[in-house]
Amino acid sequence: MCIAAAVALATAACSGQATGTASSGSTASSGSTASAAATASAEPSATDSPTAAAKPVPTVLTVGTVTLTSGGKKSVLVNDKGRAVYLLTGDTTGKPRCVKDGCTSFWAPVTSSTATPKTGSGVTGKVAVWHHDGIDQQTIDGHPLYTFGGDKSDGTARGHGLSSFGGTWKAVTASGEAVK
Repeated sequence: MCIAAAVALATAACSGQATGTASSGSTASSGSTASAAATASAEPSATDSPTAAAKPVPTVLTVGTVTLTSGGKKSVLVNDKGRAVYLLTGDTTGKPRCVKDGCTSFWAPVTSSTATPKTGSGVTGKVAVWHHDGIDQQTIDGHPLYTFGGDKSDGTARGHGLSSFGGTWKAVTASGEAVK
């Protein structure tokens, strides 16, 4: 339920509408495996806030298996915590769509602490660093990379297939392609 509320807030942020504010002091509920596109009727708590989970942290990209919102398992790029890595369709370094707080508070840029990011075995797409707005963000084949604040554990890709910020969020294959 909290993930769905976060998605509703992210979608509203994209359109400039507010659907609620996070309350502080409440505890997180756990265990819901409902689709992230489910209708939200509750506000997320401060501990569920995507902002808290969406802080950029330099990472090494590797390949891992995640469960998509559809229930299927796919081999995709993951960060060093096993969290799925995403691209936003239509988002490129030449035409960025997710560079403001409304987006990046839910979708944290995958960052690098070096000019040439390190990758794990199996990553075949061209990984580079895009320097913008004080951030050193990793890209694959020209697409900026992100993690989703709604992915609360490794092995899940709850952001896959969500539409917001002018595109659709897709998990990324090792070759740099969006998962279908």
